[in-house]
Order: sequence, then C-alpha cells, then structure tokens
Amino acid sequence: MGVSAACMERRQYLAAAAAGGAIGVGGVGGYVILSDDVGFGPPGVPTAPYPPYPTADGTGDIEPISMSGSGPATTDSFELTRDGPTIIDTDAGDAAPDERFQVTLVSATDGTEYRVIEVLGPFTGRNLVNPPPGEYRVAVKQASADWTATVYDVPAYDTDSGVDLEMNPPVVFNDGLDAVIGPIDFGAQQPIEFSLTADADVDYNLSLIDSNGEQVELLIQSIVGQTDPQVRAVGGIGYLAVDTNTTWTLRAEPADDTES
Repeated sequence: MGVSAACMERRQYLAAAAAGGAIGVGGVGGYVILSDDVGFGPPGVPTAPYPPYPTADGTGDIEPISMSGSGPATTDSFELTRDGPTIIDTDAGDAAPDERFQVTLVSATDGTEYRVIEVLGPFTGRNLVNPPPGEYRVAVKQASADWTATVYDVPAYDTDSGVDLEMNPPVVFNDGLDAVIGPIDFGAQQPIEFSLTADADVDYNLSLIDSNGEQVELLIQSIVGQTDPQVRAVGGIGYLAVDTNTTWTLRAEPADDTES
C-alpha cells in the first residue's frame, strides 16, 4: 500500500502542480556551500539510511546507474523498469557562483523531457522525477565544470511485500538544498505533523510523494505564505521532497507527540 493522505484543501491546485513530472521548482538563485553537519535524525543519527535503496522484496539493493562528465553532454541510454519514483543525485560542486547547471531526463524513444534541476552556482542534491518505464538519457544542458549524476530506479514499495524499511515517524532531518527523504513507512493511517524551516530568507517547498512517485500534496510553499506546520492523516509508504537553496530542518512527527 502506498502513502495516502486526507487532504481537503487545494486539491485541484495540487493536481495541476504535479503535472510537470518533476518535484521541486529549483533554479531560484545561487546555491550555498554546505557544511558537513547535515544528516538524518532523530538527533544523534548522522546519516540517512538511503541510498542504497532496497529491492521491492527487501532481499537486496537496487543497482544505481552512475555517470559523469564535464560541460554539456548527453549520456548513453539506460532502461528504467520499475514502477516507483526515479531518484537522481547530481553534483556540480565545483561550479562558479555565476555558472548555470541544468539537467533533464530525456526519453530515448520520443524525446519527452523531465526536468531534474536548474540552478546557478555549485550544487549537490537529490531530486525526484516520475517517468513511465522505458529507455532514457541524462542530458546536462548547461554546465561549465565537472559533474556527476546517479540514477536510482526505485520500486513502488508495498507494506504487504515484506520489505523492512528503516525510516519511520518521527523523522527529523537536517540538510541543505534539494533532497528526497524516504522511503518512509508511515504505518497505519495516523495524523502526522509536517514542518520545514529554512535557515535563510529564501523560497522553500515541501511535497508529500506516494510510493509510485506521484505528488500527493504540496504541504509547504513559502512563496504563497504557506509556512505553518501542516497536519495530515497519512498511512502507507511515501517520500518527502524538499526544494530550497539553503540549509533546513524537516520534521514529520505523529501529531499527538508534537502536542505533548
């Protein structure tokens, strides 16, 4: 069972926002250089458990697809076969502050493009796209420095498959720039309070994603003043996607715990 959420407001708007195929807006200015003091919580746990991402039945890990280059380039084609999200790590950490880094995922069959990231300045982050299975290439459209890209063809995890996921609420995560947190096993449907605080006066978004990679709701969107913690009844397996150009703290905690 994938993540489900009781979302009574802005449903029509959120459906329209998800139509672009990629989570996050990106490209909103120069990105900061991060310290090493980032990682997955609860406090005291220094790093996130994923990647590696487990196979659908939990018997192993999926193989990442890794590539690298310098400047604009289009990679050889590769196949995406699974029915979950496609998660892509990109790194152009040596780029100058005024250099643009633009990456898309391109169908090798019909040329359909799925936006991954477009930023100014150095960038190291993780983004999520949701293409159908098929043959694809990574297209680095703008870059003036060395870059790497790692593609994870993630399955749609199901609570009935026996996979034992390591991330459960409460989740506290301190990191920076774009990130995809999960898979998170929310368990039986329960009220979860979601919050995202940024460490600079910049735009930031937090999206709830289901196990197939579809956006369920744009929970927090600072550009329209939607910054207060949001409580939703959530169950099953899903992800949280953060989009911003600064360091931040994310929390996803049972609402009863936050009130105590």
